Amino acid sequence: MNSVHQLDELVKEYLLFRGFINTFRAFEQENKTDKDKSFQADKIIDELSSYISNSDINGLLEYWQYLHIRYFSRLDGRFFGSVKKFETCLLRYYLVYATQHKRKDKIVEFFDTFGAELNGNPEWTKWFGLPFSKNPVSDPNFEPFFTKQWLDTFTVSLHNFLNAIFQNMPLPSLLCFNIDRLHRQTLQNEIKDLHRVIENLKSELETGDHEISTLKQKVARSEHATGYRRRRALSMVEHKEKNSNGVERLSAPSSRAKNQVSASVPVSRSVTPSKQHDAGSVNSNHNNKASQSPRSLPEERAISPISEYTFDEEDEGELQDDDETFIINSQELYLRHTSGITLAKFSCEGSLIASCDADNLVKIWSDSGESPGLEINNHEYNILSMEWESRSDKFLFFGTDERIIRMYNQESKSVVHEFQMEERLPRVNQICCSPAEPVFACSGSDVKIRRDNPGTGSAAGSSATSSALVSWDIKTMSIQGTFWLDTPSKSHAVPIETIKFNHNGKMLVTGDKTGYIRIFDIRKLSPIMEWNISSASSTINANKVGSGIVCSTLFSFDENSIYVVDESGQFSQCTLSFPFPTTFRKRTVSASSSRSTNSTATNVIGNNTNSNDNSNRGLSHLAPPPRAPMVAFSPDTEHLVCVGGTGGCEGMIYQTSNGEQVQSLASHSQSLTSVDWSATTGNAILTASTDGTLRLTKITKSELNH
Repeated sequence: MNSVHQLDELVKEYLLFRGFINTFRAFEQENKTDKDKSFQADKIIDELSSYISNSDINGLLEYWQYLHIRYFSRLDGRFFGSVKKFETCLLRYYLVYATQHKRKDKIVEFFDTFGAELNGNPEWTKWFGLPFSKNPVSDPNFEPFFTKQWLDTFTVSLHNFLNAIFQNMPLPSLLCFNIDRLHRQTLQNEIKDLHRVIENLKSELETGDHEISTLKQKVARSEHATGYRRRRALSMVEHKEKNSNGVERLSAPSSRAKNQVSASVPVSRSVTPSKQHDAGSVNSNHNNKASQSPRSLPEERAISPISEYTFDEEDEGELQDDDETFIINSQELYLRHTSGITLAKFSCEGSLIASCDADNLVKIWSDSGESPGLEINNHEYNILSMEWESRSDKFLFFGTDERIIRMYNQESKSVVHEFQMEERLPRVNQICCSPAEPVFACSGSDVKIRRDNPGTGSAAGSSATSSALVSWDIKTMSIQGTFWLDTPSKSHAVPIETIKFNHNGKMLVTGDKTGYIRIFDIRKLSPIMEWNISSASSTINANKVGSGIVCSTLFSFDENSIYVVDESGQFSQCTLSFPFPTTFRKRTVSASSSRSTNSTATNVIGNNTNSNDNSNRGLSHLAPPPRAPMVAFSPDTEHLVCVGGTGGCEGMIYQTSNGEQVQSLASHSQSLTSVDWSATTGNAILTASTDGTLRLTKITKSELNH
């Protein structure tokens, strides 16, 4: 019915074109006195309201009778009751309006005219007392009808009723033709818009195909050039050793060459480096000679943020040993940040990843590419800690240096709450969420923690004067408990470096810079037991090994032990069978790993201990958290991944039962700043670097090691 006015204009135009002047004038005159109001419900209601405001009861009933004959009488019989109710409400509104404007004569006139007709109707019995009521507005019989709510309800109901009638009326052919024409015009506009979208998509597709073709050409050229250079270098080494020794000694050169290949190929999809086989063997008579050339893979693959390269079975057999603990299915490199990564975490369900860089830009993304990802800018404060809520992927917590803990809802893309720490605890150093209850714990301190003296194992390396462990209730958004770590002298305090809950969230274990391990009852937030790993190690071995600065603590899978890794890479296991940790086994994870871990942990806060190591240059501009997560355990705690390799650029997997290295991951170009192991399935490891890259390694456990 919205096109009635447009159609009227077309009819008038046609009458003028045909010269039907008298017909045109008659049509225009009737159009001005149109009682149908071009089938617009709001105009019909305005017409009824004008009769009421003028107290014209005869005109009101006459117009209502016209509507009844024109429309209401043609309705199905089941709607007659609704029409009668609308008529009753319309007459009551007439009386209410007259009462509000003190037109008592019109009220008396109404009952004089229609009293005999309404007498005996139970719906009007009490209304005969309206002229005699002193204050109808407060009279219980009439009070509801003087409210704005009643008038609005009546008006809206009548409006909807009239619209429903007009929309279901049989239309004349001319009006149907015009509606069809407008509909076709709308469809044509939509089709044109879709054509434009299709053309834009085709253009983008052609551009993408061109870029893919260019990249493939670059990869092919690089593979050819790299393979030629390495084969030539290998042949020169083999020729030199053959001439000097009179026999072919190919094992060492081939091994070195293959190691070089393995170290320089950070591919997006690769397999685990295998044990190096001799490229040739020499028997006693020098009769049987065999050699095997190392396979070369282009380094350009490392620049691809999301890409996979598949290998045939021959390649996988060459690069993957059968006795490896894990099978690496893919290693994908992501370039999502423009500055060094400070924190990177898997979500509870492992479907999302949160990463934070030195510019305090947090990104929430998925390796599957199903969601476009979120960006959270935090320019007003520095993010020191980050943790996902442990029961879903909905909430992410940020700890800052302005005593604020923000609770971010990644579904609504907004901060839903801010937790305020005490004024003397502005720095939120660590956050850990309970896996079973809506509770999280955090450690706070008052000033920046210095790590310029990490090897002392004392508080000398920290300038904090106040430190505490605080537990929060997420439901009530309030503090549940506080445990202060102030020393008796009150001159300094040692902030907590690591916090981990047990499986049911009833207990948590913490570690600090002095080497103290404490197990807390989360309900009372009081220590159940505590010990110092430095003291425990000195009672077993007079020659103290390790820094005593706790880097990571965790309950074992059976919760009979506590795993501890200190800053120097020393791995310890403490059995909880006795009131005090009398059973204390200590293992060095790896000498190279220890040095790399220690160096990396120092470099993370901007102190480059090795000026000759080019891979660690450029770290001094970062302002990362007080303790980046350099160690992560598998869900069953049978393995751990930590920072290792030359310059701390690789992730190393160790076995917790004996401390032996079982696997190494692809290297980054600069030192790692954070590692994480997916806690849900355990099939993904995340490594982050100061060069702004993140590497996601998908693994499966070898069947030979089940």
